Amino acid sequence: MFYFVRETFLFIMANLFDIALVTIAWLLLQLPIITGPGATVAVYHFARRALLQDEAQFRDFIQGFKRYFWKGWAIVLPYVLVILMLVYDITFFLSAEQTQAKLLASIPMAVFSFLLLMQTYVFVFFVRENGVLWPSIKKAFLLAVSEFLFTLVLMLFTFLYLAGLYVTRIGLAILFVGPVAILQSKAVQYLLAKRGIPF
Repeated sequence: MFYFVRETFLFIMANLFDIALVTIAWLLLQLPIITGPGATVAVYHFARRALLQDEAQFRDFIQGFKRYFWKGWAIVLPYVLVILMLVYDITFFLSAEQTQAKLLASIPMAVFSFLLLMQTYVFVFFVRENGVLWPSIKKAFLLAVSEFLFTLVLMLFTFLYLAGLYVTRIGLAILFVGPVAILQSKAVQYLLAKRGIPF
């Protein structure tokens, strides 16, 4: 794990300008809501291309944005709807007065937690599978289950990174999305390589 994190850090530092530029473009494209999903998937397209070429290039983000402008909605919209439904279920059960009802809140909480774990890989596979939804979800699920401890540590590392940026006030928005997409893509590349599967 240390080697993986070190390699990812060195790659991000070597390509920091392009990664920061992509993250700024992603932020700007979140303002008109219609471009948000395409821009989000485009960041992962950029990350995949950067790892395959061993060099980050802003034009890969633009190419990804054009390719996934509409396809991005196929993954982002259902994902957001499921998360909103789970949050509603959790608050509904927790607001009930009976203890049994409050205990039922653990079911949507568990599903929500697993979705967070699966999210680590789902956008990476969505790009790898050229925007086909079901194989992306299936492969992200299988990888999250088979590499549960690695995935848990990776998610924890991502949250610590976010907390560190927040605490230090270092350009949180500019330094978050791009490096996280690189980190998650590098994780998939690393885990697939262990199985002899091309990235």
